[in-house]
Amino acid sequence: MIQSWLKTIIVIYLWVALAEDTLLFFMSWFAPDLWFRLFHATAPASFDVAWLRRSGGQWAAFALAQGITLWRWKKEPVWLAVTAGVRFSDLFTDLSYIFSVSSLTRLGWILLLPPPILNLVGVVIMLLGYSQARKSAAK
Repeated sequence: MIQSWLKTIIVIYLWVALAEDTLLFFMSWFAPDLWFRLFHATAPASFDVAWLRRSGGQWAAFALAQGITLWRWKKEPVWLAVTAGVRFSDLFTDLSYIFSVSSLTRLGWILLLPPPILNLVGVVIMLLGYSQARKSAAK
């Protein structure tokens, strides 16, 4: 049985991550100019919008996985492991972006530095929940 405090943290984390990834998806597809203005104080050049929308596709997949996890994890805890994998992969996309981007606004730094840490926290939370669920199922 997953401890009640962890259940609460899992649900809060999943809803916040779902909202964030959904917002990022919509921003990347419907307001890419806003993305570049807020995070880089510039207009997109050449293939920048296409690459941002590619990232948007990843955020849509993350949102879908987290939505399914919110719906199914109590009956099928394996979805916690799926979301851990999603958050783990996003940890590396976040770090890659921060290390490779040529310029960020102050707001960009403020908004883009916490996600890698929060993704790592999410991985730990989801795997801890999955581990507790598996142990209680094995008894």
